[in-house]
Amino acid sequence: MFLYFWCVLSLTLAALLMGTSFRACARMSAKLRYDGPLWLQAQHSLHRVYGSIGGAIEVAAIVAAAILAVVLRDWRPALIAALAGTVCLVIAFLFVWVPVTSRVNARIAKWTPGTLPADWQRWRRQWEISHAVRFVLHLSGFVLLALATLISPLADD
Repeated sequence: MFLYFWCVLSLTLAALLMGTSFRACARMSAKLRYDGPLWLQAQHSLHRVYGSIGGAIEVAAIVAAAILAVVLRDWRPALIAALAGTVCLVIAFLFVWVPVTSRVNARIAKWTPGTLPADWQRWRRQWEISHAVRFVLHLSGFVLLALATLISPLADD
């Protein structure tokens, strides 16, 4: 029952996390056509809540995936898949969100329509690309965690 719980929890959190980055990708084509003030308004209004909720989900997804790998330690193929999924989630956070996305978010938070810098489109591009990269990593992590679940002892029950 414990294994079942961790598989479901890990997949649920990874799916919720993947949804946050997919949402950003789904809006990308429209937001790339916005002028500066409209794009800034969207950033300030649409993404404010994601900082707290999304951050908590991201940390929880990484922790749950890591615990799943520990739980699956006696089933080597499932362990490897769970570890690989965990690594994808960690890379998305530590190597994309921390150095790129959060840096852009911090800068954008200080802007107003009147203080929008001349190079705002460069910052927008960095933000959008970081979310696309994160989506690929989140999707990969989710698929690998699903694979770990499918090849775990749960599949034999």
